[in-house]
Amino acid sequence: MRVVGPHPEHCEIELDPVEAYRRGRILDAMLRAGLPKMQHGIYRGTFAEFARMDEARMLMIARRINQA
Repeated sequence: MRVVGPHPEHCEIELDPVEAYRRGRILDAMLRAGLPKMQHGIYRGTFAEFARMDEARMLMIARRINQA
């Protein structure tokens, strides 16, 4: 990517580590808001069943993200 112009807001790399950490925490919180609640416990099943569960979870996450 090539940035043209003297605007400092175009820089995607945050040089201040404290500010980078703060921005990262905000982005993590935004992404976590789109995740469905995780069920806890022990599961037993075939690979196909777990693949189906993962696919359903990914579809739910994609629908939540794309609604906005």
